[in-house]
Amino acid sequence: MLIISKPLSAGQVRTYHAEEFANTRENDFSSGDRIYGQWHGHLARHWGLSGDVQAERVWRLADGCDPHSGRPLVRHLSQPPYLNARGQRVTPMAHRAGWDATLKAPKSVSLTALVGGDARVRQAHHDSVAVAVDQLERDVQANLSRDRVETTRNWVAAMFEHDSARPVAGYAAPLLHTHVVFFNLTQAADGRIRALDPLQLYRSQHYITAVYRSELAARLRALGYEIERGRCGQPEIRGYTVEYLLASSPRSQQIQERLARLHLTGAGAGQISGFVTREPKLDRSHGVEDLMQRRHRQLALAFGDQPRRVVHAAHARARRIEPRLPGMAAHAAVTLAMDRSLERRALVDERAVLVAALQHSMGEATFGAIKADFERRVDAGEFVEVDRKRDIPHRAVTTREMVALERDAIRIMQRGQRSEDSLASHGTRLHVQRDYAHLSERQQQALHHVLASGDQIMALEGIASGDVTSVTTAVRDAAEREGYRAQAFAPISADAPDGQRRLYVLEEPHLASARRMHAFFHRLGPHDRVLLVHAARETRGHHVADAGRLYQELQEGGMKTIRLDGSVHQTDRRPALEQSKEHRPERQHSFGLGLGLG
Repeated sequence: MLIISKPLSAGQVRTYHAEEFANTRENDFSSGDRIYGQWHGHLARHWGLSGDVQAERVWRLADGCDPHSGRPLVRHLSQPPYLNARGQRVTPMAHRAGWDATLKAPKSVSLTALVGGDARVRQAHHDSVAVAVDQLERDVQANLSRDRVETTRNWVAAMFEHDSARPVAGYAAPLLHTHVVFFNLTQAADGRIRALDPLQLYRSQHYITAVYRSELAARLRALGYEIERGRCGQPEIRGYTVEYLLASSPRSQQIQERLARLHLTGAGAGQISGFVTREPKLDRSHGVEDLMQRRHRQLALAFGDQPRRVVHAAHARARRIEPRLPGMAAHAAVTLAMDRSLERRALVDERAVLVAALQHSMGEATFGAIKADFERRVDAGEFVEVDRKRDIPHRAVTTREMVALERDAIRIMQRGQRSEDSLASHGTRLHVQRDYAHLSERQQQALHHVLASGDQIMALEGIASGDVTSVTTAVRDAAEREGYRAQAFAPISADAPDGQRRLYVLEEPHLASARRMHAFFHRLGPHDRVLLVHAARETRGHHVADAGRLYQELQEGGMKTIRLDGSVHQTDRRPALEQSKEHRPERQHSFGLGLGLG
């Protein structure tokens, strides 16, 4: 899996390079005194950096300087010390030199490659890391100013591969992992070198993890290994007992024991526990590497020499493997992923679809095959691409089915505009406003607009949920006085026709399934009313910042939206086909917010 560290200072990068990244004190299965590493990235190639990673180049890049001349490329912004929430004095980092992105192989893979001695498995990890890191670089952005970024898709990074974990009680267990140290430098479109904005890289950790795991699983299957899904979704090589895997993971057990003792959970707590519990590196002099390898073999023999047996079985199985059709597996995985991604959303980040497809295929198709199938279906119009915001490197997508569904929902809403008398008569409005005199002036104004509306479907918005709830309670009261039955969002099955008018109140409509909302609209009686109630954390202009796509589309389609700031928003009513973008599927949207990776 991929874990990106907090920012590193220039001093930390220098220390890490000397003591962690480029030193064989972490390695028991590599020869030579040094791990020179490899340069990676478009910016590295632009500067002619290739081959071994030299310490002097690393130090210059860590200082934000040209790797050859040492000329400064970015400014160092000094900030005064401050007191944090705990009253502690904090001195801000003068310059963020870079970050460490670490990709770790599953334990069974490490044991097979290192203890079982199958060099092909180590190469599979190496190649899978290369694919994943190439994709991570595509999310690189330049920090242009406080609130402006530019997607550049280039960086300069140094990669170092290691094969041992931190020692526990003097024993460093086999652990195949790769450090990718990427520096705080990227080249913008104007040719200038800028500081790097890491936000999208952090957001892509789940996606890149899925890319690495899928590539690794596909390569291991091709080598004859049987793959099973691990507890956290990782591809594990079949043939190892839980007892042996645990015995070979003392570092993980050490961290988990601390978390359990302190009742802590989460990735952040795990990283802190890892730092607190780590022991000093072993002194690798006097044949310690040979001693570690003997201990690895002794432990394996104590559990029946599982690594050797697994490797032997894979070699025999590889001779019987029949060629697969990755295109078919990729197509099926992408179809399933898109369907599941759109169960609750009408618009999804492409990364969410790709992650779901990669997790489903688990090596039956490579990342390249899945990405190619996805792109073909975008080009064919099966998946509708929605223009991303300039500061987001990934697209948002939907399907033609969802576009048609939204179009139909907008038509239903538009047909119901001003189709009824006001929700409550003038007399009822006066009585309710008197009974709810404790409401604020803005709440009273919103209540008046709702009760006076003749629209079948409308919305009520506010920032504080308590304020919205108070108005909704008054609306329900007024509707019941007028003979409506006020109830929450209706079930999918239609209510039995009994002549009863109903007021349906749907809270947080941006969380409702678009398909379910569409079906609900179709089951409305001719005199039923719908009030969509949204308590937003914040609003931006005329759009709710965390609203879902269908809800926002209804607003753009002219749905009356009453807000507790005293305003009533309703766009100009345009023809349904134009409003629903039937003839303009390429229309640009700004739905970058609220797109989760699941």
